Amino acid sequence: MNDDIPTGRKNAFADRYGSVFGRQQGLMLKMAGLASSECSASGPWIEDSAGARWLDFGSFGVHLLGHGHPQVAQALTAQAARMGLSSKILANEPIVAAAERLLALGGEPLDGIILANTGSEAVEAALKLARIATGRRRILAFRHAYHGRTPGALSVSHGYERHGALLTDGQSSFIEVGDLRAVEAALATGAYAAVIIEPVQGEGGIRPVATAFLQALRELTRAHGVRFVLDEIQTGLGRTGQLVCPVAPDIRLLGKVLGGGMFPVAAALFDSAQFGAAARDPVVHASSFAGSPMAGAVVNAVLDVVTESSFAPRVARLGERCRELIAERIGRHPAVAQVRGEGFMIGVEFKDMSDAGQMIIEAAKRKLLIAFCLTAPNVVRVYPPAVIDEPTLMDGIERFCASVVALPSRDPLPSKEPLANA
Repeated sequence: MNDDIPTGRKNAFADRYGSVFGRQQGLMLKMAGLASSECSASGPWIEDSAGARWLDFGSFGVHLLGHGHPQVAQALTAQAARMGLSSKILANEPIVAAAERLLALGGEPLDGIILANTGSEAVEAALKLARIATGRRRILAFRHAYHGRTPGALSVSHGYERHGALLTDGQSSFIEVGDLRAVEAALATGAYAAVIIEPVQGEGGIRPVATAFLQALRELTRAHGVRFVLDEIQTGLGRTGQLVCPVAPDIRLLGKVLGGGMFPVAAALFDSAQFGAAARDPVVHASSFAGSPMAGAVVNAVLDVVTESSFAPRVARLGERCRELIAERIGRHPAVAQVRGEGFMIGVEFKDMSDAGQMIIEAAKRKLLIAFCLTAPNVVRVYPPAVIDEPTLMDGIERFCASVVALPSRDPLPSKEPLANA
């Protein structure tokens, strides 16, 4: 269907996009074969303006529940018909119920919550809490970390910290994951307010962090009076096959999946005993839009879905199967360095960044939407939605692997049966 549309018409939308968002961005859409606009979506599928259907394995981690999840859509539209945003003077039942459920999910000793619209805002709230409570400025983060695009969040994102430092005080240090000796030496200076880390480093290349290292960080931060922040904005609520990381932090950050793919919501859950008056300042943590009835309705619907007993175990089981199949099929391909990840958070690292870019173009030819990691563009991520049925999942993995095999200037791998028949 798409091939019958003249090239000029196909590229018209990309030209319009480039005129308002930058010529380079428009050219990238054309080069990648993504020149049509997305129009509608359901579950794992997106339909574009040319009538083509795309299998969505991208979406920056937002669409774990797919597109237009019926429970989330019903909750959102029903609440919108009653009341949308909050007066910010009266409180509302949906957000209180959502906060209670999030704190129960977050686990002890977390008993306080700051609601936000985006993950970056939640990170900013965590940094504010830690700095106010400790009276210290420095933040310890890790190489390959990514925590957002606002100034404070950029300052603790490896590779972006120089941009954050232009707008903040540049008080961030970066240590290699696993180097406990360096962590202890830094914390012993008494200069650090917080340590922040992702259980799986997302934009830095889908790099799982050992639970034992996270637990060691928990113990070291407690010993030195430093606040421990787990950034689970991308990993939480089932993406990795578990709802939350089993290590107990001082602050647990959630987002992305929390909005069900339909409404921007994020949250910082914290242990109030560690923050005192810093956690109660309504001016420091106020938001015009966060904590609305619509946000509460969406969060409650999302929690209904992800807390079903079969949800996270299914993601863990199918995610492991997908990683095994990808590694078996293309793990020895000359362009591929490594396949890694947890649950439906899978990364394929290419030896050369150009191969990663070409692979995304090959995937587009097969109507598969994937993306590279922001600070590790040689790593392509595979993020299937949890609502996908197994035949469609295997179809998507087959499209992915076929795209790698089709990379130019490489020796072809032996052909195999489609993965759906594996």
